[in-house]
Amino acid sequence: MERLEFSEYALPDVPQFVWRHKGKILLTFVVGVGLTLLYFATAPRVYKSEAKVLVRLGRESITLDPTATTGQFVAVAESRDSELHGVEEMVGSRATAEKIVDQFGAAVILEKKSGGKSIGERLAWLNSYNLNPLRVYSVRDKAVKAIQKNLGISAGKKSNVLTLSYKSEDAQLAHDVLESVLATAREEHARVHRTTGSQKFFENQHELLNNELREREQRLREYKDEQGLASLVSQRDAQVGLIAALQSDLLRARAEQSAVQAEVNLRKKQLRDQPLLVVTEQTTGQPQTAKQTLRERIYELEVREQELAARLKDDAPQLMQIRTQIAEARRIMGEEQQSTETKKGISQTHQAAELALQEREAQLAALSARCTALDSKYASANVDLMKLNTAELELTRMEREIELARASYRKYSENLEQVRIDQELETAKISSLNVMQAPTLSQTPATPEPMATLALGGCLSLLASVGVALLFNRPPPRVRGSARPIVDSEYEVSPTAARPRRAEISTKAG
Repeated sequence: MERLEFSEYALPDVPQFVWRHKGKILLTFVVGVGLTLLYFATAPRVYKSEAKVLVRLGRESITLDPTATTGQFVAVAESRDSELHGVEEMVGSRATAEKIVDQFGAAVILEKKSGGKSIGERLAWLNSYNLNPLRVYSVRDKAVKAIQKNLGISAGKKSNVLTLSYKSEDAQLAHDVLESVLATAREEHARVHRTTGSQKFFENQHELLNNELREREQRLREYKDEQGLASLVSQRDAQVGLIAALQSDLLRARAEQSAVQAEVNLRKKQLRDQPLLVVTEQTTGQPQTAKQTLRERIYELEVREQELAARLKDDAPQLMQIRTQIAEARRIMGEEQQSTETKKGISQTHQAAELALQEREAQLAALSARCTALDSKYASANVDLMKLNTAELELTRMEREIELARASYRKYSENLEQVRIDQELETAKISSLNVMQAPTLSQTPATPEPMATLALGGCLSLLASVGVALLFNRPPPRVRGSARPIVDSEYEVSPTAARPRRAEISTKAG
């Protein structure tokens, strides 16, 4: 069997093709346009309500983290896109839809006409056989699906604005449902971002830490009273100053003791070398002695001799006798020894040295007692300093525990205050979802759109008419074994193109 090439079949000219099937094309186009007009006339008008929501940073984004109850907190960076998608998922969730259905009722959401029955209800007799394809198991579930189907949610690129829309055959219902969706979404957004049970937990922890802090502070006060501590730093500085003063006084006292001891030893040595008694007064030639009396007698005789010598001659017996008496008296006075009176007394130097020695011995005893007292006080001050150092460690430990308890108490107090604020904000229904555009109430139907519907109907009608024409324009049959196809009486097929025979067409038309 010979095979023919595709190029041997040539398509007819478009004008000739349209002219040949003009009736079918026109009829199909008119029917399509009529069906389009019929659909546009009978199709239910669907109204659309639209709203815009601004998802801003709010308390839901920076609220108390649930891991705060476990201790360690690790901040995880979360993009704004993920937050927007989370809000989008929450608004379109089944829980939100169920709340809307419970608020309006399934019949209102499904917009059932009074007295009308759906196809599924008409086929209800097949329910017992499980053969009803349109069986409604739950009107509530059907209403929930209807809400999820009619509710539109979209988020703009690089924007924190969500666009919400709802379609319904009733414009007021679309507006009311979308308004309820916004209110429910704000409530749910505040609820899902709140840690459940956190307020009671933080209240219990706040009370527990408050009691613990009070007990630790009470123990610290009792310990300070027991140890006699008021201000550890000032007391320790005072104790260190006291020890330094005692040490300085002790060094000076020991130095003075050594000096006084050396002085005492020296004075004892000097006192041993000095006599106890010394000559205090020595009188020579006392007037009441015999020699003194003879001198006076000689003087009287000499005076008498001078008087006699003046009146008498040298050989006068009286004068000679007096001169003899004077010579004898001088001889006797010459033989008389000179008397000396000596008085002795206690040496003042010895007495002063002994007195100074006694003073130095007393001073040495005082310095020895002072050194002993300073040694005792110095040792006691060191013991007190050691007690302060030991108490400092205990105080540091207790104060550290109090500081930790106070930090925990402060942290839980702040968290409790934040939880209380969250609770008040939730009670006041305050959310970070702000409505930029309230749900619109437009009386212009969103669907069907006149121009789009007519344009689409016209295009479909034109395509249908061309399809019908092509369906009825079948190619001529081919003879087995022949290189040329068998053509009908209307066409003459040539290797290059198929041309109609106008004469035969006219004859057949006649």
